[in-house]
Amino acid sequence: MKFFKTEWHQVASEFIYDISDDEITKSFGSIQRFKEIISHHAKENFSGLEPQGDTPTQDEFDKFDEFIGAFGYSDRVDDWWTDRKGGYDVTFKYEGEEKDQKIKE
Repeated sequence: MKFFKTEWHQVASEFIYDISDDEITKSFGSIQRFKEIISHHAKENFSGLEPQGDTPTQDEFDKFDEFIGAFGYSDRVDDWWTDRKGGYDVTFKYEGEEKDQKIKE
């Protein structure tokens, strides 16, 4: 008999970027402004970092997202915390389950 177990996990993925200060300055005018945009972006995404400087415009947020997308991340660290701490759902099904359900109806 063939059957399947599915574990429903949550993962926190940390993407690590290493972009030269020159590239950042060329695109955003200064390292400080880039940090300010990060701080506001982080607040929107619940990191707890306090926003610094002027609130970025939507264009600055878009530029930031395009900028980091163009460079890509250098490393990724995944924390499958539900695997480590438990607290995930498990479901099972077996091959032919749908056919058996139709027979019961």
